[in-house]
Amino acid sequence: MTSNQGMTFTRHGRSHHLRVESAADLEQVLELDEAHWVATNAPISTMHCDPTFLDLLDTDDNGRIMCEELKDGINWLFKVLKDCDGVTANSESLKLAAINMDTDDGRRIGDAAQKILEKVGEPDGEEITLDQVRWIKSQVESTPVSEAGVVLPEAAKDEKVRQFVADIVAATGGVPHPGGAQGIGQDQLDKFLKDVSAYLDWHGKGVVPSGAKKTDIMPLGDETFPAYAILTSVRGKIDQYFAQCEAAALNERFVQRMGWTEEELKDLDFDDPAVIEEVLQKAPLARAKPDRLLVFDNAINPYYSESIEKFRNQVARPVLGQCGKELSAAQWQEIRAFFEVHKGWLKSKPSEAPEALGAEKLRPYLNEEFAKAARALIAESAGTAFVLDNIRLIEKLILYQRYMIDLANNLVSFPHLYNPEMRAMFETGSLVIDGRRFNLAVRCENRAEHTKVATSSNIYVLYVEIIPRAGGQKYEVALPVTSGGKGNLCVGKRGVFRDTDGTLCDARVVHIIQNPISVREALVSPFRRLGSMLTGKIESIASSAEKKFEAKATTSINQVAATPGGVPAAVPPAAPRAGPMAGAG
Repeated sequence: MTSNQGMTFTRHGRSHHLRVESAADLEQVLELDEAHWVATNAPISTMHCDPTFLDLLDTDDNGRIMCEELKDGINWLFKVLKDCDGVTANSESLKLAAINMDTDDGRRIGDAAQKILEKVGEPDGEEITLDQVRWIKSQVESTPVSEAGVVLPEAAKDEKVRQFVADIVAATGGVPHPGGAQGIGQDQLDKFLKDVSAYLDWHGKGVVPSGAKKTDIMPLGDETFPAYAILTSVRGKIDQYFAQCEAAALNERFVQRMGWTEEELKDLDFDDPAVIEEVLQKAPLARAKPDRLLVFDNAINPYYSESIEKFRNQVARPVLGQCGKELSAAQWQEIRAFFEVHKGWLKSKPSEAPEALGAEKLRPYLNEEFAKAARALIAESAGTAFVLDNIRLIEKLILYQRYMIDLANNLVSFPHLYNPEMRAMFETGSLVIDGRRFNLAVRCENRAEHTKVATSSNIYVLYVEIIPRAGGQKYEVALPVTSGGKGNLCVGKRGVFRDTDGTLCDARVVHIIQNPISVREALVSPFRRLGSMLTGKIESIASSAEKKFEAKATTSINQVAATPGGVPAAVPPAAPRAGPMAGAG
């Protein structure tokens, strides 16, 4: 589109704003220097507009619409359309004849639009609406095979393949599907097959061959797993015991330093079972002895007695061939060495092994038929993704046609802000408080940052917390007070807030930037500050005098209290002055 129309500016207050009322006006935005824009960027979270439209414009995903992103959007809009009447009309209906079929995106949009019209039963339709596009989009997104490489288990007709896909989702976590569930893609399939192969290879090394009773990895055969689990549960305490025995062999006085100290025990409540359990858990397994023997029939810490008994019968006895009433340090090292190969095998288990599914269930999954079926579904999803991309391209064009002028009037120009009959995109609603109505409210995402700028504006600003009555997320808005006086506005004061959708919410003032509101307040403000200063000075002087009086009174009272019976000491009479009349008559 090309226009020879010159730029037209409208005066609002003390500034001039570019008039953007038609597609021709919108084209002028591309020529206007950003220095003459009212705002060069805006956070999308504060804009009351279709969220998909804002997300499409926010190409760098930084949460803000920048001036270049708006220009890029306008350029694309004019490139794909050859008739821009729908832009001027802010229309949500796209005329097929308006699409520029000489561009790649235009051809994709035109072809997809025709197919959608056939799908909705209007093969001869001349225009397509946003509602029609979004209905078809929701239908495609809800299918089991959707998006490039995202497949849901229910996409498979064969029950075994369906379970295969479900197990991949369970093992890998899957990836989000537009319908809301988790599906799988090529990456998840490849990873799962690789993990299954590695796990089964590792698992196979631990299987005892038919006819054999044990292997190096499974030295107790099928009893190796439970025996090693018992060993692991007591290994730390037995290691601690024999280390303490070594210390006791060096000097028996070390035994007195083992376990809880008297200092640690004196403040514990031994009427509390939880405290007793903690003490026993941290206490030694048994009293260390220089002979380096663990005698099973002697006093064993009751917290570990059951576990030690299992160790004695299910680990020490089968490993040593016999196990009497005691275990020596050498025998303990022999038991540890007995399980070293098994321990190393356990450590070599693949970190992301799908062990929960079990080797018996996983082994058939290495058959090529499962992978082949899953790859076919993923390939099918690529075709669905191409359809979705085209549908979303139509949605993008209609949204740009509908909202681009509105956005320009909330970024390049602010005409709606000065029109009492309209609402700007960044306006949030109206606050009723202190018997007044405040109509200009903007969302405040970061109060600390917002106040840095607002403080220098010389405007009286209210920060109000909005609490939706339906239990929605709380948020804050900033409202300027531009007329009247302060009144009863204060932090904590409550009111009601009605947002631009008409929803009534509870509101509470949480912060105020105080500046003069009217000319009268501006004139009086210096005198109020002077009065506050004088009042503060007087209060400071009075407070200082009061402190001095209290200090003197306290001193006198202390002197009275210091004399016997609390009676002040008698004051001796003053000596007569020397002089000619001293002692006369």
